[in-house]
Amino acid sequence: MEITLDGDRTTVTINGVEVTDYREGQACLQEGSLGADRGPRPRIGYIGLQNHGDKDTVFFREVSVRSLR
Repeated sequence: MEITLDGDRTTVTINGVEVTDYREGQACLQEGSLGADRGPRPRIGYIGLQNHGDKDTVFFREVSVRSLR
């Protein structure tokens, strides 16, 4: 999985296939889906890796961060 944050644009590619191309301000939830409007993404801050529950076991391999510029 490759996640690219470039200004207000977020793209996600999984196994070479783009699955998300989102610009800040676009509707990102499909009608009827669950979710919350969390507001705009901060321009600076920390990077967090996510798991989905207290009892989940999650492993990350080969995590890297590169500047686009």
